[in-house]
Amino acid sequence: MRDNEVFEVVKGYVEESVLKGQGEVEGDTPLLEWGILDSLSVARLGNFLEKRFEVVLPTGSAVGERFHSLDSICAFVTELRAGPAEPEPAAPHDAA
Repeated sequence: MRDNEVFEVVKGYVEESVLKGQGEVEGDTPLLEWGILDSLSVARLGNFLEKRFEVVLPTGSAVGERFHSLDSICAFVTELRAGPAEPEPAAPHDAA
């Protein structure tokens, strides 16, 4: 389930700051494949996401599947906002 707040903010950013109001994108639009995002716009979008959603993008995360589409970006931001997954408790060792 996608976070609609994150989706609308990211969609607005891409349409206004990247496309300069000259187009629209959908959740599944292939942003990298279609050349909507390039390395510079990915870096700018990454900075925007960090400031707007108070998250820290891990090094090397701003490429590939994470920035493939609005849906994948939103899932990534939602994952980062949720914080790191809780580690599973270690299984007790058998004392034999």
